[in-house]
Amino acid sequence: MKDILLFGIQWSGKWTQADYILKNNPDVFSYVSTGNIFRALTKWPDNALGRYVIDRINAGTLIDDKVTNSLFQAYFYSALDEQKYMLIDGYPRTIPQLDDIFRLAKLESRELMGIQFVIPDEVAYERMASRGRADDTPESMKHRIAQYYEQTVPVIDYFAQHSNLIQIDATQSITDIAAEVSTHIHHA
Repeated sequence: MKDILLFGIQWSGKWTQADYILKNNPDVFSYVSTGNIFRALTKWPDNALGRYVIDRINAGTLIDDKVTNSLFQAYFYSALDEQKYMLIDGYPRTIPQLDDIFRLAKLESRELMGIQFVIPDEVAYERMASRGRADDTPESMKHRIAQYYEQTVPVIDYFAQHSNLIQIDATQSITDIAAEVSTHIHHA
């Protein structure tokens, strides 16, 4: 097996598939979502890191690469201590972050595999609208999709040039996607 990086536009089903992977491989993978880490840090506005993350989120900008890489490195070595493979969502989001994960993987003799969940933008909009969350406005959705193409797609392309990237049609049923993901994971 390999450490797995999950890629895809918001609403492509990454979390749903991560949940399936974890439930079907409970002792194999350690899951990390940098988004979950940053949201947790916002609950501590009285410390420097919490304030920093809150300020960046409120400004609509990404967390600095040095901060993100440091947090990821702490997770990386914790997963190694648990002797588990990593299931990574939301990292890397920039080329310097990708370079860092490649460096760590090489240093620790880890193999990486990326899984990209591909959906048309229209499907992402439909899924967003069906959730009905107050912060899922058409403007916020357009901004998130633009950020994905500007910031994340170059990372995915760079990853594909240097490692194994599997693309999966995420418009299929959840169970069909899960079966395809499982096949790739267990034959990696």
